Amino acid sequence: MVKKYTRVVMLALAAIMVFSCVAMAATTIPEIYAKKPTQYLTEKNWAPWSKKIINQMFDAFGRNNVNYNPENRPWAMFDCDNTITLTDVQEQLFIYQLENLRFAFKPEELYKIATAGVGNVHADLGKDYNHTTIDKLAKDTVKAYTRLYNKGWVAADNSKVGQKAKWMATDDWKEFATKTRLLYDAIGDSESVSVSYPWIGFYFTGMTPAEAEQLAYESHKMYVELGKADVKNWTKKSWESPKMKSLAGQFKVSFRQSTGVSPEMIELIKKLDANGIDVWICSASPVTTIRGLQRYYKFEGLRGMKCMTYKMKNGKYIAEYDYDLHPQTQGVGKSETFVKTVLPLYDNRGPIFGAGDSQGDFNFMTEFKDTVVGLMMNRVRKDDAGICAAIASWQDDNNIDLYEAMKRGEIRFLNQGRDENKGEYRPFPSSIMLGKTEPQLLHDKAKEWRKMLDNGTTPNQLLNQCTKLTGKLKTYIGTKVR
Repeated sequence: MVKKYTRVVMLALAAIMVFSCVAMAATTIPEIYAKKPTQYLTEKNWAPWSKKIINQMFDAFGRNNVNYNPENRPWAMFDCDNTITLTDVQEQLFIYQLENLRFAFKPEELYKIATAGVGNVHADLGKDYNHTTIDKLAKDTVKAYTRLYNKGWVAADNSKVGQKAKWMATDDWKEFATKTRLLYDAIGDSESVSVSYPWIGFYFTGMTPAEAEQLAYESHKMYVELGKADVKNWTKKSWESPKMKSLAGQFKVSFRQSTGVSPEMIELIKKLDANGIDVWICSASPVTTIRGLQRYYKFEGLRGMKCMTYKMKNGKYIAEYDYDLHPQTQGVGKSETFVKTVLPLYDNRGPIFGAGDSQGDFNFMTEFKDTVVGLMMNRVRKDDAGICAAIASWQDDNNIDLYEAMKRGEIRFLNQGRDENKGEYRPFPSSIMLGKTEPQLLHDKAKEWRKMLDNGTTPNQLLNQCTKLTGKLKTYIGTKVR
């Protein structure tokens, strides 16, 4: 009888403990998140308003906010080139690829790659390109590449690197490298970035994704170490094609070198995640390039990425964009891609935070109704990014904090300054551009837009006039509407 009684009591106690645990779990899940203190930005080179507003965002939307739902976290959307990174990592990778002859296609495939997506390869490129054509430039690169290839210097991996000094001293390499890099500029100028941005990734043709990612990793590693080795490496470099018989003639092309990710940006990504806010990258660079960057930096807090994607045949890339996955991740395509592939993960809520630097980021930073903060890497732009910079300047001077901007139904834009000659942030909203010594806050065009705000135009009204103000977009869906 005693044993039976004891057994009943034990079962009852066990049941009580089970129900207590369930109840406790149900009531303490939010408490688990709340017990972690909010982590604020502390790095020294944040501009004051950047630090203040982002820290306010952590309070307003982070895990310690009373409305925070750990099952449906808020999220942030970042551009990569010139935003997360201090320069364009895909353009740097292209230089690395050319210098090291890291290609996986045969000479007979090159003309198709070099002209892919171009509407009229015989169109006159104008005075800046000595009135040559894409066709002539492409054919010159094919001839030079063929000679380099036949000497056994071309490979997808780094197995030929021991002979690099030999090929870089040849006229064939100078011809191939200079005119291939020039093609990127010529296509962007004569067509549009919707042609040149995917085009640069077509030079992965014949590689597996793993080979392309390894190439990207090696490029990032080299250029980051170059920038750290000497501040003088944050500069421009140039190549010149030789005086030799060719269809297009002789050219010189210049480009930036060195890259990196600032301590401030690494901190921002990490602390967004620490405060319960997911981080996504949306880049106009190929996805393998950004995967290589993630592999090198091991960003803490990155949830995922949507970048340029290419079709494959037999497990290797071909020179064709893969629209079956999503639109091009540049311009309005960034917004469209995230509407299609990411918003469904968040009950169709948009990002609360956007970070960008140029025209290609304007749409995603302004169109989503849930966006409350827009961080602009200040590159003193005269395109639609300059409109955002003008608004940030006006909001700073009028002491508008995050809560006031939200009350007005506006995005609180921020200008984050950088010194491009040193590859580092400045604790100011103004930037020192490459080759300059004095800081600059706004382009002359953006100063005109700032005056419109001073005269009564609201930030949202200014954004919605973008098609008239810059003409960069033929149509604009509107501010805070998606």
